Amino acid sequence: MKTVTIALALALALAAQAVGAAAPTAEAPKKPDPGAVPPVGHFQGGDTFETAVVIPELPYYTTGTTAGYTDDYDEACPYTGSTSPDVVYRWTAYYTSYVEIHTCESAYDTKIYVYENEYTPGEYYACNDDSPDCPGPPYRSWIPPIAMAEGNTYYIVIDGYGGDFGDYQLTVEEISIHDLCDVICPPGGFDENEPVCFDGYEDETNGGCSALAWSYPGLNTVICGTSGNYNDNSYRDMDWYEVTLTEATAVEWCICAEFPARLWILDGRDGCAGMYTMITDTGAPEVWCCVTLELEPGTYWFIASVDGWIGVPCGSQYVAGLFEEGYSPVEELSWGTIKASYRR
Repeated sequence: MKTVTIALALALALAAQAVGAAAPTAEAPKKPDPGAVPPVGHFQGGDTFETAVVIPELPYYTTGTTAGYTDDYDEACPYTGSTSPDVVYRWTAYYTSYVEIHTCESAYDTKIYVYENEYTPGEYYACNDDSPDCPGPPYRSWIPPIAMAEGNTYYIVIDGYGGDFGDYQLTVEEISIHDLCDVICPPGGFDENEPVCFDGYEDETNGGCSALAWSYPGLNTVICGTSGNYNDNSYRDMDWYEVTLTEATAVEWCICAEFPARLWILDGRDGCAGMYTMITDTGAPEVWCCVTLELEPGTYWFIASVDGWIGVPCGSQYVAGLFEEGYSPVEELSWGTIKASYRR
């Protein structure tokens, strides 16, 4: 959780929703397999399932090179026909957990395959090639959190596209189940009731200070909404929710979205001209992101949106929660329990 106080000029620019970045240029198409022959290199990972390097504990971080290994495995996710050398690691789960795997910092075009207990060609447990979730250079691989069951062994294969090979960085991390979610609107959820955005869209439902329009869910509410980018990705649908507090209250503002999301709490006690961001944070797709703040009496704005101008389709869904910290409804369900109902 990051606490940020932003100058008025920046806050007003945020409200106008026009602070943007140029649409990203399209990535170059995949190159055909160059047929390169890898040089003999220093061996780090195992060459096959039988010689797979054991991961002793999580989190696990390692580096190595695929140079000098043989081409044993290939899967289509969606590209096939790899002639690249590959290496293998294995993790035996001591308890059931959710684990994410990536090679985002690697020096070449990687692929990752995961198999459960044995090699099952064409029937992998998880697979990725060219994840948009990796920062930095394109064509790296990231497998979002997957369940790894107690007592099972998971084989992680690092491969390359076409004939590509080279230095890799492998990260295998457990993700707390409490951070995972499914984007499901519960019965009785507050519907933001906004049309799905589109190119040329004018946000007149809850566009906040840019449209002088807000939604009013009240505290202790689960909110169901949508967001996305429009106008050639130069705008994002930002949903503003207004709450007026009559007494000092610690408020928790959370979002679980199909997309990389950002949320804000803005001080609206002096209106749009005097507003400023009190706190903001970002969350990965299908991972709960929450901020908590002690607020004095007055009017505040809670915003949910796409995190940036990244080509998220309009109509992409999110579920948000706006609760007093420690709130328990009549049904004796805490917000933590409500969040738990969405977990995988």
